[in-house]
Amino acid sequence: MTRTPRIVIGILLLLCLCVMLGIAFWPTPVDADGRTTLLAILDRLQAAGAPDWFDYRFVESAANVVLFIPLGALLALELPLRLWWIAPLTTTLFSVAIELGQTLLPERVATIADVYANAAGGLLGATIVLVVRLLVAGHGRPRPT
Repeated sequence: MTRTPRIVIGILLLLCLCVMLGIAFWPTPVDADGRTTLLAILDRLQAAGAPDWFDYRFVESAANVVLFIPLGALLALELPLRLWWIAPLTTTLFSVAIELGQTLLPERVATIADVYANAAGGLLGATIVLVVRLLVAGHGRPRPT
């Protein structure tokens, strides 16, 4: 990879980490102001036929997955292809550190479910990058006849 894309990836990685740390260590839950509205929307969706599992806990878990996809992807882009697996490992360890840090905040709750969701997001982001890189690398190879 040339120098310019590496710098861009590094800047995006730094921005991603800053946003994630801001969300993770905000003194109150980041959805506190919108929770009532979100619950009302979910109630209406369920009244309209949405499945019972599509509830606040599901939305919160999905948000945790989505939050970690960019981090997993950016880390995988920074690593050599053969070391792609370090990206989801790093995102999982980062998630554990965040959850441990949240135990120090009186209005925040640390859960293992968040670690699982965050780890899934990091793995998903890294896997997407892995697949794309393998497809691009294999695209230049001659096909057997």
